[in-house]
Amino acid sequence: MRKIYGYTAAGQDPYDIALSFVIERMVFLLEGLKLVKKEVLIILEKRGKKEDRKLAEHFETIRSKGTFYISKARIEHCNIELEFRDKKENIPGLQLADLIAYPIARRVIDANANNASFAVFEDKIYQRSGKRYGLKIFP
Repeated sequence: MRKIYGYTAAGQDPYDIALSFVIERMVFLLEGLKLVKKEVLIILEKRGKKEDRKLAEHFETIRSKGTFYISKARIEHCNIELEFRDKKENIPGLQLADLIAYPIARRVIDANANNASFAVFEDKIYQRSGKRYGLKIFP
């Protein structure tokens, strides 16, 4: 199996990879903010008991071992928790994620196309020293 950017390119669930990316970006952001106490709740939309259990297990693996780029100690210092919520609960953050997913996908597919929706929130994507870290494109 080939590795790309430290992640297995084939055979790994895309949700697992995405969760790893989210946690890495969250750690980078929190460390940059220099907060004394760091606590994060990541809310995920439920997909099904089996799928949710598998993703929760992957989260526990990340917490116990770290990722390719982030050590276990750095993750522990950020006190990250995971919670699954039903779509019917109408969680604003999940609604926002649904709204911005398509414009981001369009931007990745064709960066030169006019994308007014992406332009609305582009400057809100996490950046540091002029480099955008909050948008990860894989592979």
